[in-house]
Amino acid sequence: MKFPFIILVLFLSVSTSLAQFTLPDSIQQKFMGIALDSNYVIKLNALASSYLKTNPAASRHVSSYVINLSTQLKYTRGYARALTVMGNSYWYEGIYEFAQNYYLLAARQYLSIHDSFGLSGVYNNIGEVNKRLGENERALEYLQRSLDLKRGDSTRALTLYNIGELYVTMRQYGKAEDYLNHALTLAQVSKDERVIAYCHWCFARINVERKDYTKAFREFQSAQDAWIALGETRSLIQTYQDMARARRLEGNLNEALQYLNKASALSKTLQVPDLRITAFLEYFRIDSTLGHYDRALYFLTRHNALKDSVYSLLKSEQVERVQAIYETEMRERENRELRIEKELKDTQLIERENLIAAVSILLVITAVFAIILFRQRRKILVANADLKGKNEEIHSQKNSIELQAASLLKLNETLQELNRSLETRIDERSRQLVVQNQKLAEYTFVNAHKLRAPVASMLGLISLIQQADPQEHEIILKHLKTCGDQLDCIIREISQNLEASIHPEKRD
Repeated sequence: MKFPFIILVLFLSVSTSLAQFTLPDSIQQKFMGIALDSNYVIKLNALASSYLKTNPAASRHVSSYVINLSTQLKYTRGYARALTVMGNSYWYEGIYEFAQNYYLLAARQYLSIHDSFGLSGVYNNIGEVNKRLGENERALEYLQRSLDLKRGDSTRALTLYNIGELYVTMRQYGKAEDYLNHALTLAQVSKDERVIAYCHWCFARINVERKDYTKAFREFQSAQDAWIALGETRSLIQTYQDMARARRLEGNLNEALQYLNKASALSKTLQVPDLRITAFLEYFRIDSTLGHYDRALYFLTRHNALKDSVYSLLKSEQVERVQAIYETEMRERENRELRIEKELKDTQLIERENLIAAVSILLVITAVFAIILFRQRRKILVANADLKGKNEEIHSQKNSIELQAASLLKLNETLQELNRSLETRIDERSRQLVVQNQKLAEYTFVNAHKLRAPVASMLGLISLIQQADPQEHEIILKHLKTCGDQLDCIIREISQNLEASIHPEKRD
């Protein structure tokens, strides 16, 4: 009978040295070729969870490997989930103290990453552990915390059921039924068959306490059918044990033995000590009632022996766990000191690198400024040389301009003299023009009158020609010629007078 417990101790000791743990070949082959990353951790956690109902030890084996791997990958959520599954493996075996320790470690990790979903699940599990350990007030505190975090969560119905079951344990059946009815309503809406089965199971227990066995067994039957459909062997065993107790309290011992035999047969497949302890105790009570005292003593002896062995196992496991925790804390302390030292050195190195970078940048800036100043100095020197040449050129141009100004000044004086002489000549010429114009006016007046007589004579002779006889034409023509000659003389005289008036110098 002690063989399973030796196996449990070996698994626990192995879990304390996670760095040396490896997966079985069958699992390694199943995940061959998959990268060792967060997705790999998630798949292994799911595999470990699937082993809980049939093989808690195998689940613990996988969880130990995942705890180590997720630590190396620094994947906190996967690490917290592995701790939770590890706690679940102890829960399924009825080792609640160990389950609680792993749940508390998982809660610490979920808190560090602010994962309210994971934290609510762990709080629910801690509350259930405290319920099994008889710490009802503490259980209610954690279950209420879980419920507060699950305000819009699909698993809220399960926590409501757990609170209702706690009130059943505390014999506050009114409050229990309120929570159970609420849980059942939510579970029916979300079609959560597992929570529905839990509610039927708990309603049956309430009816047993109220000695309403008919109604209780209707609820037990509903729960039994659901457990069989869901494959929940542990819950089915507990239901059979509760049905055996109900039949015993009812006085139907034969049916009580039938249900208890069913529970015992199933419990052998799981190898979970807490269910077998309960079964031995129920056998003892039934045989005592039947008067089979030898058989009752046998089962009581087995009950006490198994309970003592589990107690001893728990104590040894607790000692090993405390030692493992101490070693872990020491390693964590050393790691923390090393991290602090490394951070200090890294800080100093960063400061040194920053100083070197700052000095380098300063030197580069100084060099750039020096190059800029050198180029500016060279440009200034070139500019000064250009300015000097331009100044000399300007000085020479200034001298030439001064010479040109002196010559221009002389030219200006000459021009002024010329202007003055031109003005004098213009005035004199103007006076001459005035005199000539006056003479021209006089000549024009005189000539007009002198020219008029020959012209009038010629006009008169022309009109006589039209009227005279042909014999008189010759005479008239002679007179016309005479008048023409006179006109020609007058015109010549006038022309000569005009030329003499306009160009008086020609007369000299």
